[in-house]
Amino acid sequence: MQKNEIVYKEQITSLFLNILELVNYEVQDSSNYEKDFKKKMKFQKLTDRKKLLASVYLLNDTELALISFFTYQLGDKRNNNNDFGEKNIRLYGVLNSVYLQIGAYETLMNLMNFPNRKEVMNKLRDLEIYKLRGMAGSHTVGYIYDEDILRNNPNIDKTTSFRIVQVSLEKTGSKIVLFDDNKLRYEFNLLECLTIYEKFATELLINLLNHSIKKLVFDRNDRIEMLERLSYLTSNLIDYSTLDKNKNYSPLSSFDKI
Repeated sequence: MQKNEIVYKEQITSLFLNILELVNYEVQDSSNYEKDFKKKMKFQKLTDRKKLLASVYLLNDTELALISFFTYQLGDKRNNNNDFGEKNIRLYGVLNSVYLQIGAYETLMNLMNFPNRKEVMNKLRDLEIYKLRGMAGSHTVGYIYDEDILRNNPNIDKTTSFRIVQVSLEKTGSKIVLFDDNKLRYEFNLLECLTIYEKFATELLINLLNHSIKKLVFDRNDRIEMLERLSYLTSNLIDYSTLDKNKNYSPLSSFDKI
């Protein structure tokens, strides 16, 4: 790898696959391969390896969706097709991608016996992007308020529904406005919400890999090499804010169009 080469997240998640390869090498000649592999990885079930692989591939696939969002948000501003459907598809798509990623992280934390994973999951569910997903992308007509909301609004129903104000929904997703049955108003900046989530998720991924390498890579040289590679990849990870193609776009003036 070249110095200062731009690194994408899938290069970091691939270290999980490297761990599997090392364990596979250690037990490949075993007469009880599946059981010995399970024991080396400290898995609970023989199928946990496939579950780990599915989680890693899910992280990579959904990360492509997040990269597309950081690049074009709810639509490329250079395309003046006024396609309201596209904005809704991309909104639902990015919200569901975050939800799928959170599920993959939860699975990996459980498989790796990651410490304080319940606390980590609570923090993920407290993020604004998770709240927005519930209001706009999953439980829109059957959302259940938590105790904090009910405490601050004692006269509202526990279960409510939401309506997205479509006229405020533009391609950058900077102002997503929702009203519930009680006329409570919520506003989200989707790019800001996703940036906060991405920062949290990246830190979690790095901590999870540090934990997994130290727990499962017993050869000292292999462990040092993998930790150094993780450090290098992390230090060169792409800054998603640099991907934004809508940020500096402004329609051409009449003079420029001539």
